[in-house]
Amino acid sequence: MKRLKNNVRGISLAALLCLSLSGSTLSAQSMSLQNCIDYAIGHNVSIQQQELSRQNQEITLNSSKMNRLPDVNASVGQGWGFGRSTGRDGSTVDQTSSQTSFSIGASVPLFTGFRIPNQIKSNRYSLEAASATLEKARRDIGIQVATYYLNALYYKGMTLVQQRQLELDSVNCENAKALFEAGKRPESEVAAAEAQLAMSRHNLTEAQGNEILARLDLMQMLNLEGNVEQFSIQDIDTKKMGAEIEPADQVFHAALENHPSIMAAKYNLESSKYQLKATKSGYMPTLSFNASYSNSYYHLYNSQNMSLHKQLDLNGSEYLGLSLNIPIFDRFSTRNNVRQAKLNIESQHLALTEAQQNLRKEIQQAYWNAVKARENYASAQKAHQSTSLAYQYEAERYASGKGTNYDLQQASTNRQKAQHDELQAKYEFLMRLRILQFYNGQ
Repeated sequence: MKRLKNNVRGISLAALLCLSLSGSTLSAQSMSLQNCIDYAIGHNVSIQQQELSRQNQEITLNSSKMNRLPDVNASVGQGWGFGRSTGRDGSTVDQTSSQTSFSIGASVPLFTGFRIPNQIKSNRYSLEAASATLEKARRDIGIQVATYYLNALYYKGMTLVQQRQLELDSVNCENAKALFEAGKRPESEVAAAEAQLAMSRHNLTEAQGNEILARLDLMQMLNLEGNVEQFSIQDIDTKKMGAEIEPADQVFHAALENHPSIMAAKYNLESSKYQLKATKSGYMPTLSFNASYSNSYYHLYNSQNMSLHKQLDLNGSEYLGLSLNIPIFDRFSTRNNVRQAKLNIESQHLALTEAQQNLRKEIQQAYWNAVKARENYASAQKAHQSTSLAYQYEAERYASGKGTNYDLQQASTNRQKAQHDELQAKYEFLMRLRILQFYNGQ
């Protein structure tokens, strides 16, 4: 987490406060890490786009299921004839006429070479792949939010460290003044103590500004508008920091069964297999059942016509039939589609292998980063303890008149640096544990 320590803050605190006050009003609230993750998932544009893709695939699956239903169509026609035409008795006459017709027909697929069931299975796996991709996007957002959240906690802790340091330097300054007035210390040490106190005030102001900026970064990550001063976050449970880190191979084998990237690749592979079967149906004949009904009304102008009711009774026509379509030559369209489907299966096999390889690399890196972060945190804790003891010892020597202000300030600087290092190592370790937990599906 280099960003915890090396991020350059170029905005002054005054400018930041003006920026925060210009936003919309946000009621005072304190959000946990899970609250932030849930909020980000619900308001992130990329997540919403992935959800739309999943819904679109759901519609595609529904459309393939509906292909089993009859295809029903109705038509209505109206025509006029002018000039010479054939009369009812078969003779050619000069007569204007009109004809109104209508029909309704239905076609039901009985056999499609198993195209419909295979297409349904292919689309169902595609829907599962879209759902897994959505879940992966949610986990990625969770890791990003956790990074910003722990970064904000780090700067919050830095502010508390600087506040305690300011209080400590205030006490040291008062002690230096008391020793000077008692004639035990020169005035130069009072000036040095006051300089250290002024530096502590400056460090506190900078830490407060960095804390607000870190919270602002988190708010922007969440797409949360409002006054950053009214936005606060809760600390996280550190009880699990002493737990054993699961071996990388164990995490990997568990992730192979449930990690979204692997599941999406597996579903895409299965979808491509059924898509090949659906494509091969183009080689097979198809059988359909057809039914239709039609009727018409014929009218001759300036002539005697049968009534509408009687014509509809006489002109009605019903049809029932079977239609067998046998493919003979389709310009090699089916053959080329099958070739492309086979290539897609090979591509999905490679995608699954690549996803597994990438997952193994990511878990191995996450595991060793967690191990390294745990060791750094343990050493940072020891360094903090030892520098705190050294500072306490120098403070006692200085109060008794045996130590110098330089030694005291040097011990204070070492102690403060150790505090910073411990704080950074703590949240670095928490971040690495969080990433490992995401791979475990937590």
